[in-house]
Amino acid sequence: MATRRPGKSYAEAAVAPSPGEKIAEGDSDTSPAVPMHVIWKLVGFTAAMITTPVGTYFVSVSFGSSTTVAAILAAVMANIILFLYVYVAWQEDKEEREAEAARRKGRKAQ
Repeated sequence: MATRRPGKSYAEAAVAPSPGEKIAEGDSDTSPAVPMHVIWKLVGFTAAMITTPVGTYFVSVSFGSSTTVAAILAAVMANIILFLYVYVAWQEDKEEREAEAARRKGRKAQ
């Protein structure tokens, strides 16, 4: 039978840094990969995408329209919300491209 060698266990060796590796203090980047305002926009449009068509459907049915008309209205509302999301994302991207172009133009002028 094999005997265990004295020293670190596998778990301890996996967590510990290599012998030549230095641990740098403060070098890690803990900022989120996606800005918070983008996440909040996504959450807002997700909530709108869920509640608006469902609410439109039930409000339409309660006012006496047929279920087919209510379903069509709900589908139209879902498409409007989707279009608005794409438009807002496009406008945001457009602003970033214009800012980048202005920054490049400023560098060329110097």
